[in-house]
Amino acid sequence: MPENISDLVQLSIVVDPLWGQNCYVLLRRDTHAVLVIDPGLQHGDVIRLLDDQSLTCSRVLITHGHPDHVSGVPALLQAQSCSAAIHPADRPLLDLVRMFPGVAPDSPPVVCEEDLTPGERIEWQGLSVDVLHTPGHTPGSVCFLIHGDTEGGRLLSGDTLFRRSVGRTDLPGGSWPTLAFSIEKTLYTLPPDTVVYPGHGAPTSVGEEMLENPFIALSNR
Repeated sequence: MPENISDLVQLSIVVDPLWGQNCYVLLRRDTHAVLVIDPGLQHGDVIRLLDDQSLTCSRVLITHGHPDHVSGVPALLQAQSCSAAIHPADRPLLDLVRMFPGVAPDSPPVVCEEDLTPGERIEWQGLSVDVLHTPGHTPGSVCFLIHGDTEGGRLLSGDTLFRRSVGRTDLPGGSWPTLAFSIEKTLYTLPPDTVVYPGHGAPTSVGEEMLENPFIALSNR
């Protein structure tokens, strides 16, 4: 009998209290292996969580290169001896991390050794995680879709889609038409019961945002 994704996966959220950025720790419940998504200034709490539960990080996945989502990468890689992956279009943003409030100017550079490829399927601990390229907030923004066998799955949306909001496009590399296209043509084509875990704020679902998001609600068309 197929298992629900909620039976297989525990998703812990560690929030950066300064910027309200969500770092996600994805645990396959019957193992001690985790994926860490977007470690920022809360990296010390993430490392303590892994140590306290004797968990091992297999890989760090990055939704986009803004400093609040990547500033914790060096500390986590040093503590866990794992690798990090980002879409190559966002690599230039990694050079700006030391200019971000809360990051020490002498902190080590953020290094992501691996590239994320649009359409790539990451097979990990018997789970499938799709890399969805959703540019607009940044050129290399991606979302991660964790597949479920008997339910819609879970989407880690970074700063592309929020509960009743969307990512800003007024920063370098941002584009409102591109963001709107990414949300409508990629995210809103997912099953409505897909749970969305954004880079900031509370979870939502694809169906809720299609109906009620004031920026891009298909019900208003």
